[in-house]
Amino acid sequence: MSRIAALKYVIRPLTVPLRLRPEISERRLLLRTGDLSLVAASIAGALLLWSLLAGRRIDWPLLRDQAPWMLLLLGGWFLWLILNDMYNLRLVAQPGRSARRILLGGLAVGVGYLLLFFVTSRAPAGGALPGALGEAGPLLRIAPAGAIAGSTALLLTWRAFYIRVLAGPHTRRRLIILGAGAAGRAMSHIIRKSHNTYYHIVGFIDDDPQKLRQPVAGLPVLGPHERLLATALAEQVDEIVIAVSAEVRGSMFQAIMDCHEAGIAITPMPLLYERLTGRVAVEHIGSQWYVALPLQTPESRTAHSILKRLIDLVVGLALGLAFVLLLPLIALAIRLDSPGPIFYRQERVGRHGRRFFVYKLRSMRADAERDGEAQWASRDDPRITRVGRWLRRARLDELPQVLNVIRGEMSLVGPRPERPQFIAQLQREIPFYRTRLAARPGLTGWAQINYGYGNTVEDALVKLQYDLFYLKHQSPWFDLIILLRTIVVVLRLRGQ
Repeated sequence: MSRIAALKYVIRPLTVPLRLRPEISERRLLLRTGDLSLVAASIAGALLLWSLLAGRRIDWPLLRDQAPWMLLLLGGWFLWLILNDMYNLRLVAQPGRSARRILLGGLAVGVGYLLLFFVTSRAPAGGALPGALGEAGPLLRIAPAGAIAGSTALLLTWRAFYIRVLAGPHTRRRLIILGAGAAGRAMSHIIRKSHNTYYHIVGFIDDDPQKLRQPVAGLPVLGPHERLLATALAEQVDEIVIAVSAEVRGSMFQAIMDCHEAGIAITPMPLLYERLTGRVAVEHIGSQWYVALPLQTPESRTAHSILKRLIDLVVGLALGLAFVLLLPLIALAIRLDSPGPIFYRQERVGRHGRRFFVYKLRSMRADAERDGEAQWASRDDPRITRVGRWLRRARLDELPQVLNVIRGEMSLVGPRPERPQFIAQLQREIPFYRTRLAARPGLTGWAQINYGYGNTVEDALVKLQYDLFYLKHQSPWFDLIILLRTIVVVLRLRGQ
């Protein structure tokens, strides 16, 4: 190592923290903290304004009595921002879309407040709201209304500040990709296509002399791994992405450790791929096979399984009641639209490869599979009937599967159950495909809310990537988010 490189090696750890180039997780944490802090500040400010106008001192009894609407605003904004993907950094960087969703959020929180405290209140029409604020007459509406307006304005300002200052070109993390093979090219494609707001790829490091002579995926190859540290220091790199499929050993491992000791972040390609896409890069994990597997502890698996089963039973029974009430109207519409049965059943593969039958409301012609062979369904499949198209958009055709949920063959959330014929084909062509059978199939899932219809092996690969991400990160909170986002999909008639 040269004297200049050695000097930079010593000085770098002292200067890196001063750079404003946060990681993806740090950006999301910053956004969440800023959002909740500003909503809380708007609530406190509105309550303080009301107290000054009403001549009422803010004390514990007052805060206790007004806690419902304050918690409604705080929780309402929190759920709205999560369900509308406002921590998806691709969307966050788009000023127009962010502003529209925040304005709609202010409207939704306001409507929620009116429904809770005016429509469901026992107070007479035009009367005061319940609680201590009701003693102040018309002034009581200043606090909630001011908090809603204030939080909307503060969030708009905060998000605009974030886009302009904290997501500007000067905050992009500079990175090098170690390995210019398929995994490295896939990583560069993901970043340059969707995340170039937050990352600047300096280039590749690769030992193949043929790649040194020409760009790879439009990026330069800066040299072999022996020059990794010197190149990273010269280019002021923040992060090195390891996109080498083979096991890292010997001098390459030492070069990576030198960079780590110099204060440069080291990230395996599959891990960064997950952070950016919400998917597991099964085709690029190479020797890191464990990346594709859900490896929770037995204790966490047991606790989660028990809670998940209880939720399945409670929500499944509620959905079953709703289905019974809707069935006469749906059955009449199906029968008037096209001849054939109201229901049909298909064999599917469940947990650990066990086969079972799912029941669905018929959304296709009765002769959709004349030859008896399984066929992929597509978005604009001509076999779908007019009523069936609406049933699919609202996902009502899947409602009979609550019976499978109650019987324990399925869960509310999980990978969608696939037909045996497709399972046999896909497990031959896609690595780790059978891993999705480690959990009960679901009525809805992470792949369903993030990806549309799939009628090719490539589509099945993408959906598997989403399913494996769910299996690795499944938790009651993750299940709740998926269920709530499914409700949003149903209400917007965007089901597949």
